[in-house]
Amino acid sequence: MNNVVIAVITCKRPEWLARLLDSLIALQYEASISPQILVVDNDSAGSSRDVVITRQQNASMPVTYDVEKKQGIVFARNRCVERFLEMDGDYLVFIDDDEWPQQSDWLNRLVNAASEFNVDVVTSHVISVGEPGTPDWAVDLIYGKNPFQHGQFIDVFYTNNLLLSRKMVAALSPCFDSRFAMTGASDYHFALRAKHAGFKCVYIDAPVVEEFPKSRASVKWFCRRGFRSGIGYTRSHVFEESYGKAVLRCVALSGVRVVRGVAKIVTGIITNNKTTRVDGLFRLCSAAGTIAGLFGIKHEEYKVIHGK
Repeated sequence: MNNVVIAVITCKRPEWLARLLDSLIALQYEASISPQILVVDNDSAGSSRDVVITRQQNASMPVTYDVEKKQGIVFARNRCVERFLEMDGDYLVFIDDDEWPQQSDWLNRLVNAASEFNVDVVTSHVISVGEPGTPDWAVDLIYGKNPFQHGQFIDVFYTNNLLLSRKMVAALSPCFDSRFAMTGASDYHFALRAKHAGFKCVYIDAPVVEEFPKSRASVKWFCRRGFRSGIGYTRSHVFEESYGKAVLRCVALSGVRVVRGVAKIVTGIITNNKTTRVDGLFRLCSAAGTIAGLFGIKHEEYKVIHGK
């Protein structure tokens, strides 16, 4: 029997959390899989408690509610890890509260892939759909085209659609670094640690769908996100590699991002394509963030909550 804990972190987005829980409870899974849902609320007031209690009553699987009062996604993620280890789970699965599985056999695909490919990490992509009124250019840009093939081994993964083995979680716990509490990139840093520790990740076809909020559909937000992602990349490598190696890596990558960013902007202007133009700006801001990270600059993205 594969005991699976599906971890959901939420903070003041009760409508989206309700939608996700309903979709998880409706999953179809094999008899060899025993799932349970863990909701960790990062709102100290416990604003999502009633949403969870309502689902607990008639759910086809156990649903547990917990509160992480310390503000920051890192602390909520590590709370999920702590509870998972207490629950004696075999696999920990992360999915965001603004998402839902595209297909009812999503969990089967993740769990079976871990055995099929003999890996400790399984991930898949996210398909973005816009909240009503969200412009198409923003929806098209947030994740772009999926570059991976089913069964491809990859080095980078994120917690928006992810399965981790108990072996890996126990070996790397606490999994997420508090230095990334409000800045983002703690999952990229975790992936880097996992790679250095020798754990392998496979990409499979098991997508989730994300509702992209209209409030994020601005050039300013994408530029800030690019800047933040660049900083997160640099800080992750500075923390895990020699400083000299990290500097060389980041300076080189920043140069590549500048070239690609300028090329995207020029192409976007010629083709009158806003998605391409903003993608170019995103890359230029990411290049700037990559250098800024070398000087200890941080950007706290998670101070503002988007969604409902």
